[in-house]
Amino acid sequence: MMNEFAQHLMHYVTAALAAIQVVLVFLIPMLVIELLRPARRLHIGTVLFNLCYAPVYLTVSSVVLAPVASQFSPWIPANLLGWSIADTTVWAAAPLVFGYLVAFDFFYYWFHRLQHRWEWMWRFHRFHHADSNVSISSATRHHWLEEALRYFVMSVPLLFLFGSPERTFTWLGVLTGVLGLFIHWNVPLTLGRFGVVLVGPQYHRLHHSIEPRHYDKNFAVIFPFWDKLFGTQCLPQGREFPETGLTETPKPNGLALLLPVPPYRG
Repeated sequence: MMNEFAQHLMHYVTAALAAIQVVLVFLIPMLVIELLRPARRLHIGTVLFNLCYAPVYLTVSSVVLAPVASQFSPWIPANLLGWSIADTTVWAAAPLVFGYLVAFDFFYYWFHRLQHRWEWMWRFHRFHHADSNVSISSATRHHWLEEALRYFVMSVPLLFLFGSPERTFTWLGVLTGVLGLFIHWNVPLTLGRFGVVLVGPQYHRLHHSIEPRHYDKNFAVIFPFWDKLFGTQCLPQGREFPETGLTETPKPNGLALLLPVPPYRG
């Protein structure tokens, strides 16, 4: 029994390390730029903590998610829209990919709002927001149970509409992962006019801001128009790159935040 469990666990460890290897192609140069030209001074201790936690998060969250997905996914009538980009031109595939990303961000937007509005969900999401040094290393700073929670609000409707295109076309999974790195990037980058059509580091930083006027704003992670449509948008002003974190959390890297049911405060 223990041998089977060890093999099962090793499968997810290997998968997590493989995912990290793919993302490292983007993460390393972006991290170097961040170290050389940060928008806000980096707290090296927090960056190292986040980087060490990344493989733990990817592995443990996969172990937790696997039985949940295997139990429910077979019951979902998948791919209602008839997703298929096999044997099609780039131009024919583009609308489908765009539609998938729009839907992905729509469901993420509402899941994200739920995390902030529902006290029980906030307990888990607080670990991500407690980061007083939002940077590229913050992209995988999530509670290890979040993936299982996200499955019901995001994965189920996406499976229903599109099936699992990210499994057939792995670059879609890589793309969403790189976008996650990009929006947390601690560099003085403003997207200018493109900032109204694509979420960038400055736009998302306001979501993590410690300033009350930024609270519960900018929930979208790809397309800002969801925030504009649902009244949660706060556009950055000039070279605005606020401090981040939670004043209510004296130990932002405390392991209590990673308990199966984390405390609401402290």
